[in-house]
Amino acid sequence: MIDDFLLTKLSAGFLTLFYLFLSFRIGYFRGSPVMKLIFKMDKDISEKKLERNVRAHGNFSEYVPLFLILLFLSEYFKLLNSMHLSILCLIFIYGRLAHAICFAFYDHNPFLRISGMISTYLVLLILSVILLLNSII
Repeated sequence: MIDDFLLTKLSAGFLTLFYLFLSFRIGYFRGSPVMKLIFKMDKDISEKKLERNVRAHGNFSEYVPLFLILLFLSEYFKLLNSMHLSILCLIFIYGRLAHAICFAFYDHNPFLRISGMISTYLVLLILSVILLLNSII
């Protein structure tokens, strides 16, 4: 069926594009001439700004694969209906974007950072508990 694992495919595609964006920023901040053709930014990049962008990139890469595995398993075993999984996908994507934007573009933004992590943790918690309950019940 064409719609099999649609949410996993859409989420993986979108999140990978955002991951590439974060990767390109790191390349630019480290002085890549190719990235300087894509981004128009300040010539002088502070060490703190580079460090925050590296952390945004790294944090994104730590949580997204785990989410995609949990999402795939949830779709594969049909543990939730597509509406509930769609809502969880949107919450997770918001969380990852908010957290990454907080680190990559702001020196300090507690709302984006906290809401981003709460959204991320909440979705991972829900999906992992559902998988565990389905496995033992």
